[in-house]
Amino acid sequence: MKLGISYRLHFCYSEAIIESQNEVRVRPRDAECQQVLSYKLQTNPTVPILSTLDYWGTTVEHVGLREPHGEFELLAHAQVETQAKLSPTVTPPIAALAEEEFRSKYFEYLGSSPHVRWRAGDVVEQRAASAAASSAVVPELVSAIVAEVCAALTYTQDSTDIGITLAELLAGGVGVCQDFAHLTLGMLRCVGVPCRYVSGYFFATDDASGESVEADLVSVQTHAWIEVAVPGWGWWALDPTNGVPVGERHVVIGYGRDYNDVPPVRGVFSGAGLPSVDAQVVIAKQSAQQQQ
Repeated sequence: MKLGISYRLHFCYSEAIIESQNEVRVRPRDAECQQVLSYKLQTNPTVPILSTLDYWGTTVEHVGLREPHGEFELLAHAQVETQAKLSPTVTPPIAALAEEEFRSKYFEYLGSSPHVRWRAGDVVEQRAASAAASSAVVPELVSAIVAEVCAALTYTQDSTDIGITLAELLAGGVGVCQDFAHLTLGMLRCVGVPCRYVSGYFFATDDASGESVEADLVSVQTHAWIEVAVPGWGWWALDPTNGVPVGERHVVIGYGRDYNDVPPVRGVFSGAGLPSVDAQVVIAKQSAQQQQ
């Protein structure tokens, strides 16, 4: 599938600020099942852009405006070709998760992280252990945890803020895509499954729409899902918000332990003005003629 993606971020301040500095992670990455055909980031006003790779291999573009300004706009355009992702063709036993070589390879994705924390014996660990209790092989365990999260949370737009704890999510019963991803990561790590957070785009009418899209253009926000390390296989991508495997409508920006490692934008500013931020993603399905 060929997709054209436009990401717009508009900062507006109640009064002119002195300076702003931002890190931008919105460029899709070249990966096994997707290829970036073109990409360009523009700013208004125009400023120099420094592009680097962070520790996790995600493209980070550094943009700063060192003069008084009351607004600042970022506009990224990308063309990406995606392919269907594969599900595991192996069924390793649960005991394979405890093998020293496997745990060493994926150790960074086994422990707690800023947005994925739990305590021994707490409700997160209890529910994870209960959901996984009858599983004999790793894919079965993973599917059981994802099903538990889908039963525990109802997708509700704008229902939470980043920083909510996993226990609070379970108590509230509602969340957005980041919450589904974080809770799934926490439950999987509780039972010894390495897993990582994925930031990206999803060609759908909204974050919780797993159905196929009839329209050729949608207006959405960035999306989040997870990938699980399966012994003898590699990374298996799943979308807990929709309870489905990740497919060609998903476009990866980057990976990390949780949202904190791959936020679309992180920045600071100097000045007394109060900020407001408007973000929008427009994704269009492209024909072969449009690509040419």
